[in-house]
Amino acid sequence: MTAYQTNIVRNNGGTMNVGAGVELGDQLRSDPTGLGMLVFRDESSAKIGPNTSLTIDEFVYNPGSGSGKIDIGMNSGLARFYGGQVSKGGVMQVATPHMVLGARGGIIEVLVAAGQTVGILRAGRMTCTINGKRLVITNPGYACTSEDGKLLTGYGGIDTFPILDSIDRIAGTGLPGAPGPGLDVSAICASALGGSLKVCDSTDGALPGVVMEYPDSPTPPVGSGGRRGDGEGDGCSRFCN
Repeated sequence: MTAYQTNIVRNNGGTMNVGAGVELGDQLRSDPTGLGMLVFRDESSAKIGPNTSLTIDEFVYNPGSGSGKIDIGMNSGLARFYGGQVSKGGVMQVATPHMVLGARGGIIEVLVAAGQTVGILRAGRMTCTINGKRLVITNPGYACTSEDGKLLTGYGGIDTFPILDSIDRIAGTGLPGAPGPGLDVSAICASALGGSLKVCDSTDGALPGVVMEYPDSPTPPVGSGGRRGDGEGDGCSRFCN
């Protein structure tokens, strides 16, 4: 852990501090104002946002060839993943209860909330797999979304989750250390993708509120419909170059 803001705990234990080690199988959780940065030995990293639950399922790295595999389980919340050496020469993927996302270099953001997963590409290339259907997205700002077992694509916006832009800012505020109200999804709800997201549903015409829970389960995440670890494929969305 190279940086943190508030209340990221490991395996339901105490709050993690800068310099705390993370091991295979560890589960990391953040509270509604949590924010932290995790760096792997291949220089990949994960910026953990509010209300997030991550598990380090697999990490294999050969420094000589740059090959290996990073497999992260994400059951709730928001995180930004930066690809390192493994994402260029091996497989880096994030498995949620609804989708498996692969990163080839570059940067991807993942939101798991309200029974859906949204993956947004910031740089590089992103693969999205649900029930055997695989799409590859290469245009920054475009997203893939799970919808009742189906795979949707659309424009998700360039700065959808500003909370992830600074490690020094608590959710909903511009001040380090000040308590915030949790994750604000108004930016993505105002995007072209927002109409397809349950997290953006509103019954009273007001801005949607987000209630995130931790739907952790002893069973593996589902949604790939195939072999886990297939970070690349032949399928290509209409947003490919």
